[in-house]
Amino acid sequence: MAERRMTLALFGAFDFRVDGSPVNLGLSGPTRSMLQYLVCCTGRLTRREQLMEMFWSGTSPERRRSSLNSAIWRIKKALRTADAPAAFAIDATAECVRMAGTRSPEVDIDAVSLADAFAAASAPGAGEADVERLLATLNGCDGTPLDGLDDDWAQVERERLEAFRLRGFSIAMRLLAQRRRYDEALDFGHRILLHDPFHECAVQEVLCIHALNGQRVRALKLFDAFSESLASELGISPMPETRALRDFLAGNGTPALAETQGEPGGQVLVHPGVDELLSSIAQSRGAVRLHS
Repeated sequence: MAERRMTLALFGAFDFRVDGSPVNLGLSGPTRSMLQYLVCCTGRLTRREQLMEMFWSGTSPERRRSSLNSAIWRIKKALRTADAPAAFAIDATAECVRMAGTRSPEVDIDAVSLADAFAAASAPGAGEADVERLLATLNGCDGTPLDGLDDDWAQVERERLEAFRLRGFSIAMRLLAQRRRYDEALDFGHRILLHDPFHECAVQEVLCIHALNGQRVRALKLFDAFSESLASELGISPMPETRALRDFLAGNGTPALAETQGEPGGQVLVHPGVDELLSSIAQSRGAVRLHS
């Protein structure tokens, strides 16, 4: 009999499914929060004392131990009742607790899948399948991480997951631009700016990709809007390299001419790649440092 497949979402509301069907584990309060924390630890051991302090700090030591043991028992029972894959199980010793099976083939946890897809797509020699896997995984990581949890640990983890998702958006934008899939690249760029309108490195890349996509006017309008926002909300100007990139796009937005190989005197239009455009940012940064 085939092993059942399980999915668990850490992005958005807590969503636990077995073979595609939603399952209510019947867990709430500190017990469910602890389950989500252990999943975020991706198999790392956590000392019992730390868990007791995190989730039952307002009670006596005896009550903390009892509450932790009860929570472990409830999680085990809930997973058994849900018929979750055997590999996905809480592993508790006299000193430590961990969630096993977070990277099991039968278990799909969105945050874990994102980390694996990001690593594969960022590795040297990554192929098209790795890129498509990253895109699909990012599109599945929707919503606020750990939505609904107000615990201190959740706030820290939420920031980490959000930052990691933004890194995924950034690498996806770059990989798509390199493949001249400019509209898709811009979609990821705009997602970054929707979350963080003052992410200036993302603004720089979006400016480049708009130009590569034949949308130089949009690039210049984006720069103007970004400059106005910085001035009105923070009283500052864009970085020198961003201004230099704007000047580059405004003054030299047409493709370059190059000699056609094998045809003396022939010329073709050569569109710069995103890496070539972005190199102008690095050159501008170096020039600024030399004169500072």
